[in-house]
Amino acid sequence: MEKWFALGRKLEEHLRPATFPVAVRFLTEGEDPPEKARRPREEAGEPVALCQGVTLARRRGLTMCFDREESSCPLAVSALGWDGGEGLDFLPAFALAMNYARGEEEAARKAEGMARLEKGECGKLILSPLVRTRVEPHVVLVFGNPAQVMRLVQAVSRWTGDSVSAGFGGIGGSCNEGIVRTFQEQEPRVALPGNGDRVFAATQDDELVFAFPAAWAERVVEGLEATSARGVRYPIPTFINYRLPFVDLMAKYGT
Repeated sequence: MEKWFALGRKLEEHLRPATFPVAVRFLTEGEDPPEKARRPREEAGEPVALCQGVTLARRRGLTMCFDREESSCPLAVSALGWDGGEGLDFLPAFALAMNYARGEEEAARKAEGMARLEKGECGKLILSPLVRTRVEPHVVLVFGNPAQVMRLVQAVSRWTGDSVSAGFGGIGGSCNEGIVRTFQEQEPRVALPGNGDRVFAATQDDELVFAFPAAWAERVVEGLEATSARGVRYPIPTFINYRLPFVDLMAKYGT
């Protein structure tokens, strides 16, 4: 696990995030969760939303284990393939009820555009703070302000020469766009935390999500180090004009 501990330390060194980067692992049927992984019912006394589990991992340093019985949010349940396809009926109704869609056609399009695993593709989901992760991640989540996310974008773009993809649907930010779509597409991306992330999981107003597949770990670190070597760093260095605009007036009066 030392490779992943080191990755967590490098991300913290270069980005100084306010919360732990999170290791995400998809367990197949029959694969056991790590020792001391906590289930939502143990921590909260009832099932919770996946975004709340992310918060427990990144803010409290807990390793969380989710399955269908431990998950209360139908958006995440659908995204992880833990329903029988009924999410395709629920999501349009939800979009209409919340006025996220102006009509049935737009609601259906929004639902169809959500990332979704096949049933049986994921039996359980593990969330663990990267600097002391109990699992080898498939995906890494970093929550940060726009300047911190910019640094990660620069690191990735150094390798591709392209802009980084972003998922700005306004709903299902951390679970759908951050975790599931990154796992499916195996490309780094920026995700906009949705209203659920903010209302139920205490995601702050200035936070974005940067997600990258584990296979990108070395390239992300190399990109951060290479750009840092040229002075592109966080906290952002500022160029200060040291000459005060009224220095001539000060000299005239001997001050």
